[in-house]
Amino acid sequence: MSWDPSFFRKSTLFWPIAGAAAKLERFARWPEPEDLSCLFEGEAPVRFALASPRMRRGRRLGASERYDALITERRVVPTRRGSWHDVLNALVWATFPRAKRALHARQHRAVTARLGLDLRLPGGRTRDQDAVAMLDEGGVVVFQGEGSPPSFVVFGHAIYERLVCDGALSLWAAAVSPTTEVAPREAHACIAAADATLEQLFSSAADIDRSDLGSFHLQERLHDGGLAGGRP
Repeated sequence: MSWDPSFFRKSTLFWPIAGAAAKLERFARWPEPEDLSCLFEGEAPVRFALASPRMRRGRRLGASERYDALITERRVVPTRRGSWHDVLNALVWATFPRAKRALHARQHRAVTARLGLDLRLPGGRTRDQDAVAMLDEGGVVVFQGEGSPPSFVVFGHAIYERLVCDGALSLWAAAVSPTTEVAPREAHACIAAADATLEQLFSSAADIDRSDLGSFHLQERLHDGGLAGGRP
């Protein structure tokens, strides 16, 4: 797909990442991976760098050379040129940095523990890795106040990608809820609460299972009035 610097203005579902996305409107063409570090407020916790073909294949790589290791140990996020998936991942990084750091640190520990002497991983992910990947790609944090509709924050960058690339969205997302389920009134506080909730989950010693996650139905179409229950 071609570059659209104002994509985030076409749906209220983009509201969590809209502040960071507005910084991309000055780019007439696809931003380079290195340009995406401008999305952070203040000091960037990671930098984005062009992904090498060898890294993308992910074969015969030592523990410290793999995707999650580069993020955790070197604070570098391998990123492809001209990829909506990777641009939206960068926007989620800029919006939920604590959660993303904890997520990749958890995945790095899991990969390191399972990597064989031949630098191969056993077939299939563990249940914990599977659940974490589901949240990374398709997770939402749901706040539910008593007697009021649910208010939610989209975290998964694949959800945002579906909305950008398909123009319509109807799917079940993996949902988690904070200990205090009532959403803060201010948008930035709602984002911070979601970030802290996910950071706590990914930093916990207990395994996460898909059965531990709730489900939440997202239904949206570009250019309509948005989705009831969201926070514009």
